[in-house]
Amino acid sequence: MDMQDLVSCAFMVEHWWLNMCVDGFLPRSAYHVRTGFDIVKLNANFTGPDVLMSSFSLGGEGPVFFKRNGTYYILSGSGCCACIGGSSIIVNMADSLTGPWTQQGDVGSNPTKFDPHSPNNYVTKAQASTVFPVSTSSGDTIFVWLGNQWNSGLELKPPGPRNHDLLYWTVLGFNANGTVKQVVYSPSAKFDMA
Repeated sequence: MDMQDLVSCAFMVEHWWLNMCVDGFLPRSAYHVRTGFDIVKLNANFTGPDVLMSSFSLGGEGPVFFKRNGTYYILSGSGCCACIGGSSIIVNMADSLTGPWTQQGDVGSNPTKFDPHSPNNYVTKAQASTVFPVSTSSGDTIFVWLGNQWNSGLELKPPGPRNHDLLYWTVLGFNANGTVKQVVYSPSAKFDMA
């Protein structure tokens, strides 16, 4: 993996890097599919880990990372890579990159009984791709969750390639204590940008 690839799988937060690479790339890499997370500060050359910041076993797939009002969030989904129907949105929170990390719970599953054969178990029918901040014209900052609706291009006649899959956009809601509100399905996402 070259330097460009390494930088593309690391996120800068203040003066720390949150490395979200697939397991096995680096010793103690930051993302282990279905088993847990290690957060490492990368060395000065971005070629490997320098300091292990924290480690926790609240695993998942498709993690996204952001910081809001002094709280760090890692949102991940259930271990079902590229599944039709999407995945959950499991919220992990900490006041510091060093932890402790706590799991708030799942805000992306429908509140109905889970059916392993149903494509309707998850609100967004998507797996997380990113969360990004948007400044609104009122001066507030909102956080937009974007997810890939894997295999949605299969509904085309003939089935479309992967780059025809749809994206699901939603604005995350937050409770007064900083926890993420249950995601509710909407056919569109609207937000006012500054």
